Amino acid sequence: MTMAENAPASASLTEEEVRQYQEKGWVVPKWEIPQDLIAEMRQEYEALLERNPHVESDIILAPHQTNGGSMGIKGSEKWLEFASQPELMAIARQLIGDDIILWGTTLFGKPPHNGKETPWHQDGGYYPIRPLETLTMWIPLDDVTPDNGPMKFIPGSHRAHELFSHSWKDGKDKTINLVTDSEHFDEAQAEPLIIRAGQVSFHDVYMIHGSSANRTDKRRAAFIVRFMPATSLYDHALGAEIGKKHPAQGYGVRPLYLVSGQDRAGNNFSIGHD
Repeated sequence: MTMAENAPASASLTEEEVRQYQEKGWVVPKWEIPQDLIAEMRQEYEALLERNPHVESDIILAPHQTNGGSMGIKGSEKWLEFASQPELMAIARQLIGDDIILWGTTLFGKPPHNGKETPWHQDGGYYPIRPLETLTMWIPLDDVTPDNGPMKFIPGSHRAHELFSHSWKDGKDKTINLVTDSEHFDEAQAEPLIIRAGQVSFHDVYMIHGSSANRTDKRRAAFIVRFMPATSLYDHALGAEIGKKHPAQGYGVRPLYLVSGQDRAGNNFSIGHD
């Protein structure tokens, strides 16, 4: 039994939007999340921060896990509801098929004045998913402007279906430290993602992207959801090995949620659940 339901016809991509996703590596649908639901998500975010005063808001992993996840977060199932709302699932099915597993969520806080940068990177370099396929859903809780650290994409960088070389860059001013080596892309081609709270962006796991720090007076928070097609296997044993270098990620104990269709790859849905 899956968590997804039938969605209204309006929550779907046009042929042109699907083509844009295939060619550029990301798409922002015309459909938007209703503002009352965005307001509810903001309230839930504030409640999460209040419950977890020991955690910096720059990056909070697995807010949908009520058992604490890898960062010891006191999460809420509301984030699972937000992630799997029917309209979003309908769009996700157009991009990666009917069989979908939710395997991760993240909240990036981008607080005012000191919101950390996210250097150029590809998402999949340390994901224990074989074959590697993940659709990232990016939901801003605040309006994204040219000045508050918008995400930037290198259009078409996903098309090679290849993980490029990355190098480690020290610094606590970054949300991540593995950075795509510069010979693999031209930063001058980057396109910023300027969208309102309520709009949603979907991007491919091989997309090169990043964002600068937020130096403005306003927060730029976003909720991120990771979907994988259920034709791929999430390898928890491999995740445990990868997790030795990235312990905060908890890749070896990530709970999986079948949110649409059927599991086709023998995934383990018992690990990580209460």
